[in-house]
Amino acid sequence: MEHDDKPLSHNQSLELIEEMIYKAKNSYHESGTSALLWGGIIMFCSAVSIGNIYWKINWLNQVWLLTFLAVVPQIIISIREGKTQKFKSHTHDAMGGIWISFGVAIFLASYYTNVIKVEGAASLFLILYGMPTFATGYMYRFTPMIVGGIVCWACAITSFYTSRQTDLILFIISAFFAWFLPGLILRRTYLKERKGNV
Repeated sequence: MEHDDKPLSHNQSLELIEEMIYKAKNSYHESGTSALLWGGIIMFCSAVSIGNIYWKINWLNQVWLLTFLAVVPQIIISIREGKTQKFKSHTHDAMGGIWISFGVAIFLASYYTNVIKVEGAASLFLILYGMPTFATGYMYRFTPMIVGGIVCWACAITSFYTSRQTDLILFIISAFFAWFLPGLILRRTYLKERKGNV
């Protein structure tokens, strides 16, 4: 079989680039499930912790262990969504690295604050929450996550001056704006696109 080694014309090069960008855009699917999962878990754990300030039920102090259990469905979601992707961009790989780094940082911060018994660690977690959220929104030009990251940082600054109970309310606000609301928007868009492709 002979290969045509003629160089592409300027127009052909542009068409090829446009086609590749189109394929990359259309093969990226974010169902919003992960964002809804983590937003929901953080809001739930925070709400239970607020209630437990009054209830004082010892075993409810372990509610945050749900965040570790949520890793299992997250892995399943990631594997399923990975199978549906026909094209994997460098951006997608970069985002994967950012979110894995975030997961490790949160785990280490949780371990550190539990072992050392650090008071007022809410600010640290809120700062960390904002970083991958803002980076994801910025990289994909997805305004709800950019806003979500900024909300996390604003809540972090507020938490410098607030009580533990208020910090938990700030966690709920941050989780809602950083993950849950963007997750709802992504989910709606994803389902609309799936319906259109049927």
